[in-house]
Amino acid sequence: MGVASIDNGASAIPVTVNMALARLKHEQAARKVAEQFAESKNRELSIALKAQEQLLRGGVKLMTDILATARPEVFQKAAKVQRWTRQISRHMTIDKAWELDLAALLYPMGVISLPDDLAAKYAADIALDEEEALRIEESALVASRLIANIPRMDGVARAVFYARKGYDGSGWPIDGPSGNELPQAARILKVLIDLADAATGASRTRDDAFRKLAQSHARYDPEIFAVARTVLMVIEPTPSEGMVSIRPMLARTGDVLVKDLTDQDGRLLLSAGTELTELSAHRLLSLAQSHALPASILVLRNTKSSNVSEDLPSEELF
Repeated sequence: MGVASIDNGASAIPVTVNMALARLKHEQAARKVAEQFAESKNRELSIALKAQEQLLRGGVKLMTDILATARPEVFQKAAKVQRWTRQISRHMTIDKAWELDLAALLYPMGVISLPDDLAAKYAADIALDEEEALRIEESALVASRLIANIPRMDGVARAVFYARKGYDGSGWPIDGPSGNELPQAARILKVLIDLADAATGASRTRDDAFRKLAQSHARYDPEIFAVARTVLMVIEPTPSEGMVSIRPMLARTGDVLVKDLTDQDGRLLLSAGTELTELSAHRLLSLAQSHALPASILVLRNTKSSNVSEDLPSEELF
Protein backbone atom coordinates (compact mmCIF):
# COMPACT_ATOMS: atom_id res chain seq x y z
CA MET A 1 0.00 0.00 0.00
CA GLY A 2 1.42 3.39 -0.99
CA VAL A 3 2.21 5.83 1.76
CA ALA A 4 2.67 9.61 1.39
CA SER A 5 3.45 12.13 4.05
CA ILE A 6 2.41 15.62 5.10
CA ASP A 7 5.00 17.96 6.59
CA ASN A 8 3.25 20.05 9.24
CA GLY A 9 6.40 21.95 10.07
CA ALA A 10 7.35 19.74 12.99
CA SER A 11 7.22 16.13 11.91
CA ALA A 12 6.07 14.18 8.87
CA ILE A 13 2.67 12.43 9.26
CA PRO A 14 2.22 9.38 7.01
CA VAL A 15 -0.91 9.47 4.80
CA THR A 16 -2.36 6.20 3.64
CA VAL A 17 -4.72 5.67 0.67
CA ASN A 18 -7.58 5.04 3.11
CA MET A 19 -6.95 8.37 4.79
CA ALA A 20 -6.99 10.14 1.43
CA LEU A 21 -10.26 8.43 0.47
CA ALA A 22 -11.79 9.35 3.82
CA ARG A 23 -10.80 12.97 3.33
CA LEU A 24 -12.28 12.97 -0.20
CA LYS A 25 -15.52 11.47 1.12
CA HIS A 26 -15.69 14.13 3.83
CA GLU A 27 -15.18 16.90 1.25
CA GLN A 28 -17.92 15.44 -0.97
CA ALA A 29 -20.32 15.29 1.98
CA ALA A 30 -19.53 18.89 2.91
CA ARG A 31 -20.08 19.99 -0.70
CA LYS A 32 -23.42 18.15 -0.79
CA VAL A 33 -24.54 19.90 2.40
CA ALA A 34 -23.54 23.26 0.90
CA GLU A 35 -25.46 22.52 -2.31
CA GLN A 36 -28.55 21.48 -0.34
CA PHE A 37 -28.32 24.69 1.70
CA ALA A 38 -28.03 26.80 -1.45
CA GLU A 39 -30.99 24.98 -3.03
CA SER A 40 -33.05 25.55 0.12
CA LYS A 41 -32.22 29.28 0.07
CA ASN A 42 -33.10 29.50 -3.62
CA ARG A 43 -36.50 27.93 -2.90
CA GLU A 44 -37.09 30.38 -0.07
CA LEU A 45 -36.11 33.28 -2.33
CA SER A 46 -38.38 32.05 -5.10
CA ILE A 47 -41.31 31.81 -2.68
CA ALA A 48 -40.59 35.29 -1.36
CA LEU A 49 -40.43 36.76 -4.87
CA LYS A 50 -43.70 35.09 -5.86
CA ALA A 51 -45.30 36.50 -2.74
CA GLN A 52 -44.04 39.97 -3.65
CA GLU A 53 -45.37 39.60 -7.19
CA GLN A 54 -48.79 38.52 -5.88
CA LEU A 55 -48.77 41.52 -3.54
CA LEU A 56 -47.96 43.79 -6.46
CA ARG A 57 -50.71 42.35 -8.63
CA GLY A 58 -53.22 42.56 -5.81
CA GLY A 59 -52.24 46.14 -5.00
CA VAL A 60 -52.57 47.24 -8.62
CA LYS A 61 -55.98 45.58 -8.99
CA LEU A 62 -57.21 47.19 -5.79
CA MET A 63 -56.11 50.65 -6.93
CA THR A 64 -57.65 50.31 -10.39
CA ASP A 65 -60.93 49.05 -8.90
CA ILE A 66 -61.01 52.01 -6.50
CA LEU A 67 -60.35 54.48 -9.31
CA ALA A 68 -62.93 52.89 -11.60
CA THR A 69 -65.53 52.99 -8.83
CA ALA A 70 -64.82 56.44 -7.40
CA ARG A 71 -64.02 58.30 -10.64
CA PRO A 72 -65.28 56.21 -13.59
CA GLU A 73 -64.96 59.09 -16.09
CA VAL A 74 -61.34 59.68 -15.07
CA PHE A 75 -60.64 55.95 -15.21
CA GLN A 76 -61.93 55.85 -18.79
CA LYS A 77 -59.47 58.58 -19.73
CA ALA A 78 -56.63 56.68 -18.04
CA ALA A 79 -57.59 53.50 -19.90
CA LYS A 80 -57.37 55.46 -23.14
CA VAL A 81 -53.90 56.77 -22.21
CA GLN A 82 -52.83 53.21 -21.42
CA ARG A 83 -54.01 51.97 -24.83
CA TRP A 84 -52.07 54.76 -26.51
CA THR A 85 -48.89 53.95 -24.59
CA ARG A 86 -49.12 50.35 -25.79
CA GLN A 87 -49.52 51.55 -29.37
CA ILE A 88 -46.52 53.87 -29.41
CA SER A 89 -44.39 51.47 -27.33
CA ARG A 90 -44.18 49.23 -30.39
CA HIS A 91 -42.32 52.02 -32.17
CA MET A 92 -39.93 53.03 -29.38
CA THR A 93 -37.33 51.47 -27.13
CA ILE A 94 -38.90 51.57 -23.67
CA ASP A 95 -36.73 51.11 -20.58
CA LYS A 96 -39.32 49.16 -18.58
CA ALA A 97 -42.54 48.77 -20.53
CA TRP A 98 -44.50 47.36 -17.57
CA GLU A 99 -43.75 50.48 -15.49
CA LEU A 100 -45.03 52.75 -18.26
CA ASP A 101 -48.11 50.56 -18.70
CA LEU A 102 -49.06 50.80 -15.03
CA ALA A 103 -48.19 54.49 -14.72
CA ALA A 104 -50.51 55.22 -17.66
CA LEU A 105 -53.41 53.57 -15.85
CA LEU A 106 -52.70 54.84 -12.34
CA TYR A 107 -51.61 58.43 -12.98
CA PRO A 108 -55.01 59.96 -12.01
CA MET A 109 -55.24 58.17 -8.64
CA GLY A 110 -54.74 61.51 -6.89
CA VAL A 111 -57.93 62.87 -8.44
CA ILE A 112 -59.82 60.70 -5.94
CA SER A 113 -58.77 63.15 -3.23
CA LEU A 114 -60.28 66.15 -5.07
CA PRO A 115 -63.84 67.51 -4.64
CA ASP A 116 -66.44 65.87 -6.87
CA ASP A 117 -67.18 69.05 -8.84
CA LEU A 118 -63.51 69.63 -9.66
CA ALA A 119 -62.98 65.98 -10.63
CA ALA A 120 -66.04 66.16 -12.90
CA LYS A 121 -64.77 69.34 -14.58
CA TYR A 122 -61.39 67.72 -15.18
CA ALA A 123 -62.93 64.53 -16.56
CA ALA A 124 -65.00 66.54 -19.04
CA ASP A 125 -62.08 68.89 -19.85
CA ILE A 126 -64.07 71.94 -18.84
CA ALA A 127 -61.90 75.06 -18.55
CA LEU A 128 -60.28 75.30 -15.11
CA ASP A 129 -59.11 78.44 -13.37
CA GLU A 130 -55.49 78.76 -12.30
CA GLU A 131 -56.05 77.40 -8.79
CA GLU A 132 -58.10 74.43 -10.03
CA ALA A 133 -55.50 73.57 -12.67
CA LEU A 134 -52.79 73.65 -10.00
CA ARG A 135 -54.79 71.29 -7.78
CA ILE A 136 -55.10 68.84 -10.67
CA GLU A 137 -51.35 68.96 -11.25
CA GLU A 138 -50.59 68.61 -7.54
CA SER A 139 -52.75 65.48 -7.41
CA ALA A 140 -49.76 63.74 -8.99
CA LEU A 141 -48.07 63.93 -5.58
CA VAL A 142 -50.97 62.09 -3.91
CA ALA A 143 -51.00 59.47 -6.68
CA SER A 144 -47.24 58.86 -6.50
CA ARG A 145 -47.36 58.42 -2.73
CA LEU A 146 -50.18 55.89 -2.96
CA ILE A 147 -48.38 53.93 -5.66
CA ALA A 148 -45.06 53.97 -3.78
CA ASN A 149 -46.69 51.99 -0.96
CA ILE A 150 -46.72 48.92 -3.21
CA PRO A 151 -43.42 46.97 -3.41
CA ARG A 152 -41.42 47.27 -6.66
CA MET A 153 -43.46 50.29 -7.78
CA ASP A 154 -40.87 53.03 -7.18
CA GLY A 155 -40.31 53.51 -10.91
CA VAL A 156 -44.05 53.75 -11.54
CA ALA A 157 -44.46 56.25 -8.71
CA ARG A 158 -41.63 58.42 -10.07
CA ALA A 159 -43.13 58.41 -13.58
CA VAL A 160 -46.51 59.50 -12.18
CA PHE A 161 -44.90 62.17 -9.99
CA TYR A 162 -43.35 63.87 -13.05
CA ALA A 163 -46.15 63.10 -15.53
CA ARG A 164 -47.37 66.73 -15.40
CA LYS A 165 -43.88 68.20 -15.81
CA GLY A 166 -43.11 69.85 -19.14
CA TYR A 167 -40.03 68.99 -21.17
CA ASP A 168 -39.10 72.69 -20.96
CA GLY A 169 -39.35 72.68 -17.17
CA SER A 170 -42.86 74.15 -17.04
CA GLY A 171 -45.69 72.65 -15.01
CA TRP A 172 -45.66 70.82 -11.71
CA PRO A 173 -43.49 70.36 -9.72
CA ILE A 174 -42.18 73.88 -10.12
CA ASP A 175 -38.56 72.85 -9.56
CA GLY A 176 -36.82 69.60 -10.43
CA PRO A 177 -35.50 68.07 -13.65
CA SER A 178 -36.40 68.96 -17.21
CA GLY A 179 -35.62 67.69 -20.70
CA ASN A 180 -34.07 64.24 -20.91
CA GLU A 181 -33.40 64.29 -17.17
CA LEU A 182 -37.10 63.53 -16.71
CA PRO A 183 -37.97 59.82 -16.64
CA GLN A 184 -38.76 58.51 -20.12
CA ALA A 185 -42.13 57.19 -18.93
CA ALA A 186 -43.04 60.63 -17.54
CA ARG A 187 -42.15 62.31 -20.86
CA ILE A 188 -44.38 59.85 -22.72
CA LEU A 189 -47.22 60.35 -20.26
CA LYS A 190 -46.98 64.14 -20.52
CA VAL A 191 -47.75 63.93 -24.25
CA LEU A 192 -50.52 61.35 -23.96
CA ILE A 193 -52.26 62.78 -20.88
CA ASP A 194 -52.45 66.23 -22.45
CA LEU A 195 -53.60 64.65 -25.69
CA ALA A 196 -56.38 62.74 -23.91
CA ASP A 197 -57.48 65.92 -22.11
CA ALA A 198 -57.48 67.95 -25.33
CA ALA A 199 -59.36 65.27 -27.28
CA THR A 200 -62.16 64.94 -24.70
CA GLY A 201 -65.50 66.18 -25.97
CA ALA A 202 -68.00 65.20 -28.64
CA SER A 203 -66.93 67.91 -31.11
CA ARG A 204 -63.17 67.39 -30.74
CA THR A 205 -60.96 65.21 -32.87
CA ARG A 206 -57.54 63.73 -32.27
CA ASP A 207 -56.18 65.97 -35.00
CA ASP A 208 -57.54 69.02 -33.17
CA ALA A 209 -55.86 67.81 -29.99
CA PHE A 210 -52.46 67.42 -31.67
CA ARG A 211 -52.81 70.91 -33.17
CA LYS A 212 -53.52 72.31 -29.71
CA LEU A 213 -50.48 70.56 -28.22
CA ALA A 214 -48.28 71.74 -31.08
CA GLN A 215 -48.97 75.33 -30.06
CA SER A 216 -47.04 74.61 -26.85
CA HIS A 217 -44.51 72.25 -28.44
CA ALA A 218 -41.72 73.18 -25.99
CA ARG A 219 -43.58 71.31 -23.25
CA TYR A 220 -43.11 67.98 -25.00
CA ASP A 221 -40.18 65.76 -25.86
CA PRO A 222 -39.97 66.35 -29.64
CA GLU A 223 -39.07 62.75 -30.47
CA ILE A 224 -41.93 61.33 -28.39
CA PHE A 225 -44.39 63.89 -29.76
CA ALA A 226 -43.41 62.99 -33.33
CA VAL A 227 -43.80 59.25 -32.71
CA ALA A 228 -47.14 59.73 -30.98
CA ARG A 229 -48.47 61.88 -33.80
CA THR A 230 -47.27 59.47 -36.47
CA VAL A 231 -48.69 56.40 -34.75
CA LEU A 232 -51.93 57.73 -33.29
CA MET A 233 -53.03 59.69 -36.33
CA VAL A 234 -53.15 56.53 -38.42
CA ILE A 235 -56.82 55.69 -38.83
CA GLU A 236 -57.23 52.00 -38.12
CA PRO A 237 -59.92 50.24 -40.14
CA THR A 238 -62.91 49.17 -38.10
CA PRO A 239 -63.10 45.38 -38.24
CA SER A 240 -66.53 44.09 -39.18
CA GLU A 241 -65.71 40.62 -37.89
CA GLY A 242 -66.14 40.52 -34.14
CA MET A 243 -68.48 43.51 -34.06
CA VAL A 244 -71.70 42.47 -32.35
CA SER A 245 -74.84 44.10 -31.06
CA ILE A 246 -75.59 42.86 -27.56
CA ARG A 247 -77.78 43.60 -24.59
CA PRO A 248 -75.75 45.64 -22.06
CA MET A 249 -76.12 42.95 -19.40
CA LEU A 250 -74.29 40.52 -21.71
CA ALA A 251 -71.15 42.66 -21.96
CA ARG A 252 -67.89 40.86 -21.22
CA THR A 253 -64.48 41.87 -19.96
CA GLY A 254 -62.42 42.86 -23.02
CA ASP A 255 -65.37 44.10 -25.11
CA VAL A 256 -64.68 47.47 -26.77
CA LEU A 257 -67.49 50.00 -27.18
CA VAL A 258 -68.00 51.15 -30.76
CA LYS A 259 -70.10 54.19 -29.81
CA ASP A 260 -70.42 56.47 -26.78
CA LEU A 261 -72.74 54.98 -24.17
CA THR A 262 -75.14 57.41 -22.49
CA ASP A 263 -77.94 56.96 -20.00
CA GLN A 264 -81.56 57.99 -20.53
CA ASP A 265 -80.73 61.56 -19.49
CA GLY A 266 -77.97 61.83 -22.09
CA ARG A 267 -75.10 61.69 -19.61
CA LEU A 268 -71.94 60.03 -20.91
CA LEU A 269 -71.25 56.78 -19.08
CA LEU A 270 -68.53 55.23 -21.24
CA SER A 271 -66.86 56.72 -24.28
CA ALA A 272 -66.35 55.01 -27.63
CA GLY A 273 -63.18 52.92 -27.64
CA THR A 274 -63.47 51.99 -23.96
CA GLU A 275 -62.32 48.44 -23.30
CA LEU A 276 -64.46 47.00 -20.54
CA THR A 277 -62.83 45.78 -17.35
CA GLU A 278 -64.46 43.28 -15.01
CA LEU A 279 -65.69 46.18 -12.87
CA SER A 280 -67.15 48.22 -15.75
CA ALA A 281 -68.88 45.13 -17.16
CA HIS A 282 -70.55 44.57 -13.77
CA ARG A 283 -71.51 48.26 -13.72
CA LEU A 284 -73.23 47.88 -17.08
CA LEU A 285 -75.14 44.91 -15.71
CA SER A 286 -76.37 46.97 -12.74
CA LEU A 287 -77.37 49.90 -14.95
CA ALA A 288 -79.14 47.59 -17.38
CA GLN A 289 -81.16 46.06 -14.56
CA SER A 290 -82.30 49.54 -13.54
CA HIS A 291 -83.39 50.23 -17.14
CA ALA A 292 -80.99 53.19 -17.41
CA LEU A 293 -79.39 51.94 -20.65
CA PRO A 294 -80.53 51.41 -24.23
CA ALA A 295 -81.79 47.97 -25.18
CA SER A 296 -78.61 47.12 -27.12
CA ILE A 297 -75.04 48.33 -27.55
CA LEU A 298 -72.47 47.75 -30.29
CA VAL A 299 -69.12 46.26 -29.23
CA LEU A 300 -66.01 44.72 -30.68
CA ARG A 301 -65.58 41.40 -28.95
CA ASN A 302 -61.94 40.69 -28.09
CA THR A 303 -60.55 37.35 -27.01
CA LYS A 304 -57.81 38.83 -24.81
CA SER A 305 -58.64 40.28 -21.41
CA SER A 306 -57.37 43.73 -20.55
CA ASN A 307 -56.70 42.85 -16.92
CA VAL A 308 -53.58 44.86 -16.22
CA SER A 309 -52.38 42.53 -13.48
CA GLU A 310 -52.17 39.70 -16.01
CA ASP A 311 -49.88 41.80 -18.19
CA LEU A 312 -47.15 42.22 -15.57
CA PRO A 313 -44.05 40.36 -16.78
CA SER A 314 -42.44 38.66 -13.82
CA GLU A 315 -39.09 38.46 -15.57
CA GLU A 316 -38.94 42.27 -15.66
CA LEU A 317 -40.17 42.63 -12.09
CA PHE A 318 -37.62 40.28 -10.59
